[in-house]
Amino acid sequence: MKKSAWRPLLLTAAVIGLCLISTAKAEFSFYLIDNFESGKADKWYHFGNVAADLTRNPSLEAGVQDTIADSCGDYSLKIKGKTAGWYIGGIGAELLTDAAPFSRFQMDVNGNSAGGKIKVELFCYDNSPSSEAKKTNHKWIAEVSILGQGFSRISIPFSSFKADGPATTEGGWQPNKNGSNILQSIQFILLAAQATGEAEADIDNILLTY
Repeated sequence: MKKSAWRPLLLTAAVIGLCLISTAKAEFSFYLIDNFESGKADKWYHFGNVAADLTRNPSLEAGVQDTIADSCGDYSLKIKGKTAGWYIGGIGAELLTDAAPFSRFQMDVNGNSAGGKIKVELFCYDNSPSSEAKKTNHKWIAEVSILGQGFSRISIPFSSFKADGPATTEGGWQPNKNGSNILQSIQFILLAAQATGEAEADIDNILLTY
């Protein structure tokens, strides 16, 4: 076969190779905790006075371009409740995943005029064989405000999570510092905007990413 005849084959092979590399990178660019498109939320436990139920996301009006709302699919998880002391309650899930390949937490939140906050709590332990810290859970906290109606994308660098209690690192959570920190579980605490009041939010596309 002439050398010129090989060129289309080599070009095709190169394109396929690049596609495979891109696909592999895309597969590992995030860790999905939940997007509720399964129609189930049974991995999440509840506590306090919060109610948590799957809800259908509103359909976009014709001609409306909203990439965040469009990415939320058909379902999200609505958390809501009332309080006489700011704190309403929360939800959580066990994860047991290595967070070292990632650098931030992300989720989409749809609120309303009641406002309030969601406190994101990450529980981790050091899985290093030489570390005594693995015997102790560490909690890292970040708070996000619940905005008005319409999905907003919340993206929080791990470095913005602050330690609550004993911690092995300074300057925010650093699971990739020694490649050994395991994200054991996650919790969302719902807080009202006033001492006596209520709050609600739809949450979706909960994930870890770069």
